Amino acid sequence: MFDVDGGDEVLWIFDRAAGTILAGFGRPGHQAGEFTFLHSIVLDSDSNMFLGETIGGRRVQKFVPVEGDQGEDDQH
Repeated sequence: MFDVDGGDEVLWIFDRAAGTILAGFGRPGHQAGEFTFLHSIVLDSDSNMFLGETIGGRRVQKFVPVEGDQGEDDQH
């Protein structure tokens, strides 16, 4: 499950069943991977993630999954 945290400008990734935070990314700013008024999220059928910013951000950023990042249980 994903949670858009526009206050801290972070996208949180949760394990819904366990109720725990798995990861999060982002920080305030205007560069790639940084957010200004993070507002919305959508995933397409290829698991590409689009994050929309509002007010001062006024853009959409696209994030493409990398090998091993599509839900498989990777052992690190």
